[in-house]
Amino acid sequence: MKSIFWPIVLVLLTYYSTFSQVNANNWEDIKKSGRGTVTIYWFPNDPYSYVDATGQLIGIEVEIMEGFQKYVKKHNNINLSIRWTRVERFVDVLTLMKNKTLSGAFGTAGFSFSEERRTFMKFSPSYMADIAVLVSTPDIPIVRSQDDLKKYLQGATALTAQGTLLEKELVQLGEENKIDFKIEYTGGSVELIKLLNSRTNSFGYLNLPVYLLNLDKGLTKLNRQNYLTKRYEGRGIGLPITSDWDFPINEYFASSEFKKNIEFIISRYINIDLYHFIETFTPENEVSLLNKEKDIQQLEIKFQQLEIKEKNQRQLFLVVIIMIATLLFLIIALLFRKQLRTNRQLLEQKDEIEAQSEEIASINNSLELTIRQRTQELENKNKALADYAFITAHKLRSPLSTILGLVNLMEEMTLKEEDKIIIQHMNQSAKNLDSIVHTIMDTVENTDPKQGSGTK
Repeated sequence: MKSIFWPIVLVLLTYYSTFSQVNANNWEDIKKSGRGTVTIYWFPNDPYSYVDATGQLIGIEVEIMEGFQKYVKKHNNINLSIRWTRVERFVDVLTLMKNKTLSGAFGTAGFSFSEERRTFMKFSPSYMADIAVLVSTPDIPIVRSQDDLKKYLQGATALTAQGTLLEKELVQLGEENKIDFKIEYTGGSVELIKLLNSRTNSFGYLNLPVYLLNLDKGLTKLNRQNYLTKRYEGRGIGLPITSDWDFPINEYFASSEFKKNIEFIISRYINIDLYHFIETFTPENEVSLLNKEKDIQQLEIKFQQLEIKEKNQRQLFLVVIIMIATLLFLIIALLFRKQLRTNRQLLEQKDEIEAQSEEIASINNSLELTIRQRTQELENKNKALADYAFITAHKLRSPLSTILGLVNLMEEMTLKEEDKIIIQHMNQSAKNLDSIVHTIMDTVENTDPKQGSGTK
């Protein structure tokens, strides 16, 4: 009871909060005033409208409506504001589109076109083909016949979003083939894939773009039940049946801006080759889908091989880096060890040099002392010699002067010729000796006192 009560309350509150505003938000009134606000009710359904990891609202239909906002500004000079309102269940978006008072409202939920829905809502032109495939968990074999279908799906769990055409397909599948299985309601296609990848004995319809996209990314290993593929009219933006916004939306979809940008927008969320394939695919051409799956799987294998190769290359590179780092470490260790040895040798040499310096200093000190001692001894000897020479010279001068005086007296005497010759020789010898004494005296007198001069 609670699971039904709160969604109803949510819808009623939404009706009440918008009722007083939406009547003034129709296209004609906004066109006259040149500004206005529309409310876009969006259902989380990747890749149509969802919140990314950064918390930003993105998706194919989000960008389409943002492009529409720029289009009316450029061509109609209208400042259009968008109020994005999240709705947790797909069926609630459908309920909102049934509200005839919501003239300024849109629905972005990846709507599939159907005649039944056209009785209570409008659609923009289709921007993408609408194809659904039945997938199951790997434990359910691929169905080959109607007997297999009943045998494999009996007692299983069907997963789907409430209110979708795919829910009706599942109900019809069970009724036509008399298969008894239970239906469990989920969110969008991405949530459905996550559940199927984590469960057993379960199945459900998936949008073909979502299925191929996840297959291309290697995010799913589901079994696709080949002959149960469905194609619908197309996908588009939803509007209440009373809305007059279908005129500018149809004009926008027919514009050159939209035709130029739509593939670029879709390529941001779906591989463009997959998009082109989906646009041309028909359920009757089952072989082409099998070939596309095979190509995707082979491409996935190639990617895995490339990843393995890159991983091996990274590992090899890492090993080389480790080897180089190890080699550098060894070289640094050897250099460090050599440096330590060199430093040790330098310290030893320094100690040896210091010891030699001390020894040399000691020897120098000893030599200086020896030199001073010997110099003093020489000075003493020189002084003694000078004193001796001085004394000797003075002692010699007195008798020498006496001899010279006597010789002079004898030369004045009358002597024989032979005696005169002897006296002359004596005189000359005395003079020579006197000259030697004077020379000694002069030498002693001129000697440096530091080298030992006598006292006169």
